[in-house]
Amino acid sequence: MFPQPQIWLCPTDRPLLPDYQALLSSEEMARGERYQRPQDKQRFLTMRLALRILLARQLDCLPQKLQFTYGPQGKPELVHRERRSPWFNVAHSGDYGLIGVSTEGEVGVDLQIMLPKSHCLKLARRFFAPQEVWQLESLGEEERTKLFYQLWTAKEAFLKATGQGISGGLDQVIPASSLDQYQCLPSNYETKQWRLSSQPLLVAQGGNNNYWTAIAWRTNQVNQAEPTCLSDIQPFQWPRHLDPWP
Repeated sequence: MFPQPQIWLCPTDRPLLPDYQALLSSEEMARGERYQRPQDKQRFLTMRLALRILLARQLDCLPQKLQFTYGPQGKPELVHRERRSPWFNVAHSGDYGLIGVSTEGEVGVDLQIMLPKSHCLKLARRFFAPQEVWQLESLGEEERTKLFYQLWTAKEAFLKATGQGISGGLDQVIPASSLDQYQCLPSNYETKQWRLSSQPLLVAQGGNNNYWTAIAWRTNQVNQAEPTCLSDIQPFQWPRHLDPWP
């Protein structure tokens, strides 16, 4: 079995921990204040808190001691990264967020609510590869919506893993039709070094199950024959209180 990243699911509509400000940096608090809608602020702060708590557990340190730096497209990384430090990535959409952590190489996660988009073909014609546009044009509305999100999340997951963002070329990141690997990547990346897991996200009964997620990760293993579907997305466990820690 290939080494796989660990993925955690975190609801973002729960109340924030009491005294949560003690765990966040002034920069994170300032970013939270820039959100105009209260629910967007809560989602952002919830995921920053969850990320700090999760990484602190992995590194056996206090969450408030973690320091982040950011790439040109805003990808967070740990300052003074050590050999034992994991790679990580965060995504959120609607009332849920995902955190991906890998000890082997870069990891990217993307999560989207699959809402009908009347302009999905317009977006595809602007950002996708020609063969993907032709495939979308041949489908009915429901199938087209699903495939659009499958392709979009697979592309975003890779571009987030590499820190490029969508400016890195959505049309150059082409997942295989099986959605378990990449058929084409930008010329400076080897497809055989990257894995892809693309799957629906099943949440609690009574919730909105119309989510799609993709996880992309770099690996030193090159055997293409082994399947890469991630079957285990763990629920994130919040601490009962912050003091004492952990």
